[in-house]
Amino acid sequence: MDGSLEHEITAVFSQLQTSTQYSKWMQAHGHYRGPFTLPTRKSDGFQKSKDWKESVFAKMIDVLWSNEGYRLIFINGEFHSHLSDSIEGVDVLRFEQWHNEISPLNAIAELVDSIAKSGLWINVPAKLQLDKPIYLLHFNDGNAGEVASVRHHIKVNEQSSCQLVEHHISLMDANGLTLSRLSIDIGDGAQFEHVKLIEEGRNQEHLAHNDMIIGRDANAKSSSFLLSGRFISHQLSGELCHPASEVSINSLVLPMSGECFDTRTFLHHGASHCQSEQLHKIVAQGDSLAVFDGMIYVNQVAQKTDGQMNNHNLLLGDKAQVNTNPKLEIYADDVKCSHGATIGQIDPEQVFYLQARGISKPLAQQIIMKAFAAQVGDQVSIDNVRHYVLLRIEQRLESVK
Repeated sequence: MDGSLEHEITAVFSQLQTSTQYSKWMQAHGHYRGPFTLPTRKSDGFQKSKDWKESVFAKMIDVLWSNEGYRLIFINGEFHSHLSDSIEGVDVLRFEQWHNEISPLNAIAELVDSIAKSGLWINVPAKLQLDKPIYLLHFNDGNAGEVASVRHHIKVNEQSSCQLVEHHISLMDANGLTLSRLSIDIGDGAQFEHVKLIEEGRNQEHLAHNDMIIGRDANAKSSSFLLSGRFISHQLSGELCHPASEVSINSLVLPMSGECFDTRTFLHHGASHCQSEQLHKIVAQGDSLAVFDGMIYVNQVAQKTDGQMNNHNLLLGDKAQVNTNPKLEIYADDVKCSHGATIGQIDPEQVFYLQARGISKPLAQQIIMKAFAAQVGDQVSIDNVRHYVLLRIEQRLESVK
């Protein structure tokens, strides 16, 4: 037991040290004001007004990802160009100026396309290497019965490179509905990374669908973090439709008591010599419910496919539930594909190992939980976003007894 576990524990302590360093980094850069909590309507500075400057969102906009990328701001589903940054060399059109060229794939995508009133079409020209990430920031006060629906499309042309962060935030006491869809067209030889953060209020619901089409010799990565909300349904589909393309799809789901999070993936291998890796993790607390449903579909022409999908789930408490259903459907005969799923509670042997080294039982459990979840956060290559995610993981799990 000593060998591999010793290495694992060393990595855990290293990770926790990184999180601590980040807290200091955030303070130094004006991003951290103590433990992060979503504001409410009673928060200082919030008033129901058409003037965004009188709302609590103004404070959040001032500090969230400021000077770290190109920010495109949406409030209650409406684009605010005067709060947003311009991106030199990149075409950004409003929803009204472009037409959807990608057919809806399922009920959620069709729903968003039919009722969306706002969104952006972003075109990254060929061979352009963006120096900073693009941040799509969505703020929502979520009044009862209100729906905020946004529809985005990004075209990453041949040999270009782009990072995109899609961030959804609502007030803690929000109780409306958010609908979102992002379609991504990645050209031949392009490099693209997408990170999605969903931080909704305790009664806010969120339905989302993201879909990617990946070109020849292109490399794409998508990491989704479902951090808070009453009900979240997030679906992601990918098309490897040209040879020698690669994709990495990751997700972390952290439901607490009374929350239900549903995440689904569908990846179509439609060309030869393509590779895909997937890592999906769920940490379910209290009486929460979480669902993972994943499919890798390998077409008959997709010879030399390498497709891997792993789903690991941690139950914190006797009432937490996780339903998992990873699937493979293969019609080619020269492939290397696998899928696997695990569900369990905290390993008492690992807790005992840490206790034997002078660590208290509660702290040992915290270390194991955070290390389990941090593996997905580490997949994000954008430094400040990765650190932010690791901090939010720590805060989300610190209440677990």
